[in-house]
Amino acid sequence: MAEKGIKTRQSIINTAAGLFSQKGFTAVTMKDICEVCKLSRGGLYRHFGSTKEIFIEVLERDENNAEESIDQAIALGLSAKRLLEGFFQLQKNDIAYSKNRIEVAVYEFSVAYPDQKEYLEERYHSTVRIFAKLIDYGQKKGELLEGDSVMLAEHIVIFLEGLKLSSKIIEISEDFLTKQFAILNKQFMK
Repeated sequence: MAEKGIKTRQSIINTAAGLFSQKGFTAVTMKDICEVCKLSRGGLYRHFGSTKEIFIEVLERDENNAEESIDQAIALGLSAKRLLEGFFQLQKNDIAYSKNRIEVAVYEFSVAYPDQKEYLEERYHSTVRIFAKLIDYGQKKGELLEGDSVMLAEHIVIFLEGLKLSSKIIEISEDFLTKQFAILNKQFMK
């Protein structure tokens, strides 16, 4: 694919990620993406055949970015404790102040495309693997409490997904979030 085509494709993915976060998966149409990207339908369909294809690319981009960031941090010898604390703070702020969350779109996607269950399960396991890698690293550095890194990583993923989805349904105060993240921190930090 030519460089211009690659840039256009990345622009579509980046723009669509924002739309999916704002509107959810089912509310976004190819027409919406065309309008926001300022592309003709043919221009968009040259790169993607459906919102499903675009959404999967959004999810894969986010997963790849997360894993690359963790790998770079480990290679640089950064503090696992600080990385985890910083990540938890970002997640807390996102839940407290942001109404745009891709997680709701993921659940809508899972209902709209039950045939993608295997893909979504792999995405979950990949996210767990990324967290487990960070936890293992932190335990080896003596910064994090000992424990089964995979089980702890699963706890983080389920905890965060639950909070993010619950915050779309019920009012969650900043004080409540502070207490919940304090409990989470106690499970990991020395």
